[in-house]
Amino acid sequence: MKHFIPYENMQEDEFSKSFYSFCTFVALMCDKKMNFATVFLKILESKALRDIFISIIEEENEFTAIKKYIETEPSVTKSKYVTKFLNKFEGFNE
Repeated sequence: MKHFIPYENMQEDEFSKSFYSFCTFVALMCDKKMNFATVFLKILESKALRDIFISIIEEENEFTAIKKYIETEPSVTKSKYVTKFLNKFEGFNE
């Protein structure tokens, strides 16, 4: 029998709401309809958006925040635009 731990369910729900709200915010800010891969690219390209994303989903650093994004929306790894960006990627500008 699996034990039900209520706070885990609440944390997952809170993360989902924060994640999808942030994706909506980015799409509205860019004033265009965007898919998850495009939002992911915007996060990778902009230090300010990365900082906001890290804060909203309550992660410790950029790596764990990006990892969590990919775990939530694994379809971004199949995007040719993400692949092209990562092939040219030389590191985050601080």
